[in-house]
Amino acid sequence: MLFNNPSTILVGALGCISLLSQQAYAAHIPYGHRHSQHSPGGFHQPAPPVSACAAGAPSATVTVTTTTVVTTTLAAEDIDASSTVLNIITPTVIPASDVPVTTSSSSSSSTFTSVVTVSSASTSASASTSVSTSASASSSGSSTSKAKVIIPYYLYPSTGAWTPLEELIVANSDVQFTVIINPDNGPGSSTASDENFLTAVPRLASYSNALVLGYVSTQKGTRDISEVEKDIQTYAAWPSTSGKSSFAVHGIFLDEAATDYNADTVTYYKNLASTIKQSDGLGPDNYIVTNPGAVPDESYLDIPDSTVIFESAYSEFQSAYSANEFEKIKGLDLSRFATMVYGIPSDTDLSTLITQLRSISSHTYMSNLDTYQAYDSLWSTVVSLLAA
Repeated sequence: MLFNNPSTILVGALGCISLLSQQAYAAHIPYGHRHSQHSPGGFHQPAPPVSACAAGAPSATVTVTTTTVVTTTLAAEDIDASSTVLNIITPTVIPASDVPVTTSSSSSSSTFTSVVTVSSASTSASASTSVSTSASASSSGSSTSKAKVIIPYYLYPSTGAWTPLEELIVANSDVQFTVIINPDNGPGSSTASDENFLTAVPRLASYSNALVLGYVSTQKGTRDISEVEKDIQTYAAWPSTSGKSSFAVHGIFLDEAATDYNADTVTYYKNLASTIKQSDGLGPDNYIVTNPGAVPDESYLDIPDSTVIFESAYSEFQSAYSANEFEKIKGLDLSRFATMVYGIPSDTDLSTLITQLRSISSHTYMSNLDTYQAYDSLWSTVVSLLAA
């Protein structure tokens, strides 16, 4: 008979053991990473269950002991040392302390070895099989965007006057700076021929983490739109009128913007935005910031790329924040909002203030000073806190 030959019995038992090792391997793969086995022809062929092999084994008194070592890479948090010993079919119990557990230097994954011992009756043979599989645990953390600072810098660029700001920008390449320049309550009539501006503006605009905007007043939407458009076009013409292509700003800062709804005023700002976006010489994105200084009617929010929703002294900001004046922007895209707080007392907890500002905006300006015509040494501290 088939089972009268001990060699045949041994071969049959080892065949079952091979299937058991496959099952042990599959048992260690996290649910989301299991894959069906397929035949070479591509047809689905599920792996045979362990019980089928056990049921088909000979009933003769044969003892077969095999130790299967399964090495699996899993996320560290998925490892439970108490369950690293798998016992299948009359197990030989192995203490957890005898099971090697090796943690890799990376915090994202660890490797452990589990020992599976299978026993059945009298003649014995042993085999050792090592199977290795990798189940990577990848982090799905969202990418962190740069910290963003907005700085109105209306200081005339005499020799060295803009150097501290440039040094701040260079030293913090992981921070995005939006810098507003204001030659003469707007572009001025002779700026394109001023050697100091011709030198300073191209240098400032050359930094990859600096966006330079030209100041234009709108007087709450009451200034003659033709005058506003003239200022915009003057900035846009800087490269051509100066004969220097690098003498250019990246967009426009529309100051004194309206807050209250008025259909004509909304149209006024939409027309200005269209003029800016269509102007050659402002680029590459023809960026637009409006500054109503407070949260405006929602009809204005989609017009610019960014809106300054607060501009005033520290004490006034705390009053507005406590009075929940920023409630109506909750749930909106904060990357499109900026805040400017000046006159900050020297004993202010800057971390707390930054937390408050970041809860309502992504672009921030903070200063101890009450003027935009000077460099504030506080900016270095603020930038470090924002980038932390």
